[in-house]
Amino acid sequence: MRSKMLWIAMPKNVVVAGMAAGCLALLLAISLKAQPTGGRILSDITVTGSDACKVAQIGFSFPIRYMNHFPQAEGQEVRIQLKPVTVGPMDAQDLTDREAFSPVDDATLLNSVTFEGDMAGGPYLTLQFSASARFTVAQGTDFRSIRVAFHAPGETCPATSASSS
Repeated sequence: MRSKMLWIAMPKNVVVAGMAAGCLALLLAISLKAQPTGGRILSDITVTGSDACKVAQIGFSFPIRYMNHFPQAEGQEVRIQLKPVTVGPMDAQDLTDREAFSPVDDATLLNSVTFEGDMAGGPYLTLQFSASARFTVAQGTDFRSIRVAFHAPGETCPATSASSS
């Protein structure tokens, strides 16, 4: 018994385009499945302001809440205690990691920003300055950032610099 096949004649360019589209869809599906949702804690850091008063805005890849910081107003380092608000399973794994950034502007007092998820009582965000600095710390209005206004002890900086947007 012979089976009959039905052949439909299609132009070669249509067949090639269909195969290319199928391969592209398969590659896209594989790459989307392989991409982890976590991996980065800090999304960005910007430092703005005048020479006398700078404001660092540290962005996070998920919502966080500012809890407290130490020391309260002056030092060469400030350690900020955070609490994640909502975290997916992949991001929860990343919360025990450490991640560090150094600002591009060498003229600022700010030397480094480090997320320390592996410390007891944390996670913490630690800012280190090249010299003693006066600072204020505030929750970002988007709950995905922390704002730190800082200046040298001899300079003046508006008290609300960290909390203004």
